[in-house]
Formats: sequence, C-alpha cells, structure tokens
Amino acid sequence: MLEIAMLFEANLEVLEELEDMLKQIAPKDFTDISPVLKSSSIGQHSRHIIELYNCLLDQYDHGVISYDSRKRNTSIESDIAVALSHIQNIPHRINKPDKNLTLMHRIGGKDFFFESSYFREVWYNLEHCIHHQALIKLACLDLGYIQLPETFGFASSTLAFRKWEGG
Repeated sequence: MLEIAMLFEANLEVLEELEDMLKQIAPKDFTDISPVLKSSSIGQHSRHIIELYNCLLDQYDHGVISYDSRKRNTSIESDIAVALSHIQNIPHRINKPDKNLTLMHRIGGKDFFFESSYFREVWYNLEHCIHHQALIKLACLDLGYIQLPETFGFASSTLAFRKWEGG
C-alpha cells in the first residue's frame, strides 16, 4: 500500500504547487488571455485541471466517469478565491479505495465505454495536471514575477531522468 500512498501524495504535491502559484498571481494575469498561450488564460488551464479532479471524485460513487460531462464552472477560471477553494477541497476527497470504473467518452456523437480503475484515473489526473502546469509555467515565466518550484510542470520520470543524466 506504500505505492498507493505515494500516488495520492504526488497528486497533493502538484495541487499544492498550483495553489502556491494561484496565491501569487494577479487577478488580471489569471483571467486575461496569455500572450504565450495565445487562446487561453492561466485561469482556464487551472479550471480544466480542477474540473477533471472534481469530475472523477464526483462520479466515483456512480462508477461511470465522463470527463466530457464536467461542469465547466467559469467562476473557477475568473475568481482566484473560487479556484483555491476547489483545490483545497480535493485533498479531503481523493483518498478513496480502488475500484473498477467505466470511462465514457463521446466521439463523433457516439458514446464509447472503456474499463479503468480509480487508481488509474488518479494517476491520469496527476499526469494531466502536470501537462497543464507545463503550459501554465510558460505563461508565468513570461509574467516574470511568479516564483515556481523547479518541479512545476515536470513529470517525476523526467525529473528522475535529468537527475540520472546529471543535468
């Protein structure tokens, strides 16, 4: 069970990094379309991360997860306090037992179903969060005033590889 505890801990670490970034960013920089990201804001990427976690946690009991049917709560992308409250709520909900889940995804107007598990989806959310953090990091670097940890936006496998390679 140590490995599973590490999975949950890794998720909490990336969410804490996101929370720390949100505590530094100016509201205008959170909501405005980023010149680096071109068609999206840091707030929109933050909302997307949060909503996928919430979707998994909200639909866990039902056993069918549809990331396509997430709520798309625009107050998360427009109000830093709302985003922070959602992020701070995830750690209280994420530590659940593994169970079989069914993923539902709509492609071309047709529903497709895939077998998965809760732990696999927690891992997916971790990797998804890191992917969007990498994009957020580019936008934050352009702003010049936000301090991010070196690990922000990097998968643990990339960090381990860099350490192993000596750079």
